[in-house]
Amino acid sequence: MLTLSRHRARLLLIPLAGLLAAACEHSDLGTLSGGGPAPGPALGTASSYGILAGSTVTCASAPGSIMADVGVWAGSTTTGFPPCTISGATHLADAAAQTAQGYLTAAYNDLAGMACGTTITTDLGGTTLAPGVYCAASSVGVTGTVTLNGNGNANALFVIQAGSTLTTGTSANIALINGAQAKNVWWQVGSSATLGTGTTFRGNILALTSITLVDNATMLGRALARNGAVSLGTNNTITLP
Repeated sequence: MLTLSRHRARLLLIPLAGLLAAACEHSDLGTLSGGGPAPGPALGTASSYGILAGSTVTCASAPGSIMADVGVWAGSTTTGFPPCTISGATHLADAAAQTAQGYLTAAYNDLAGMACGTTITTDLGGTTLAPGVYCAASSVGVTGTVTLNGNGNANALFVIQAGSTLTTGTSANIALINGAQAKNVWWQVGSSATLGTGTTFRGNILALTSITLVDNATMLGRALARNGAVSLGTNNTITLP
C-alpha cells in the first residue's frame, strides 16, 4: 500500500491588503489507508470557493448554479451572472480573492511535488483506482467511467497529476465507492481541464491555466484555476464536496 510522507512545515506568504505576511503550516497528509484527519493539501480560505479563476469567470446561459463562493484575481470580471446564479459570496480583484489565490498556488505546488506512485499510460475510463498518486507526463483522459475505490477508508487520498491537460468525454463519470469521498480527490493539471458534455465529475481540479465545463457537466468539488478563466456552458452545477 502506497504511503505519503509527512510534508515539512512551510511558510506561505499570503498577500492581503498591503501584502501582509501570514504563516500557514501545511497539515500532515497522513496515509492512504487507516484513520486520521482528512488528507490533502491545505486550501485555507480557498476551500469556500466553488470557482476561483485568474482572469475571468463566464457562464454561457442559464440554468447554471455555483453553490459556493466565486472569486477572480488578478482579473476582475464575471460574465453571465445573472441569469446564472452564485449562492455564496463573489470576490473580484479584492483582498479575499488574492489571498485565496495564494492558498491555491501553495496547494497546487504541494500536489505537483508529490512522488508519483503509478504512471498513467492509457485513458482512465473503464478502470478502477486504489488510493494513491497517479501521474501522466502529458494528458489525462476519461472516457466512460473511472471508479475510485476507497477500500473502506473515508480518508482515502487520490491524487491525479496531469502534465498538460485533463479531458473527459461525453457522459464521463468519476464514480466513488467503498468510502471514497470527493473532498479527498485531487486533480492537478499542468495546463487546462475540459469536462465534456454531461460529465459527472467528483473531486477538486487545480489547474495552472483554465477550466471549462461543457453543457450539462456537473461537479461535486471545486474548479480552481490559477492564471486563466473558468468557463461554464449551459446547465452546469458546481457544489462543494
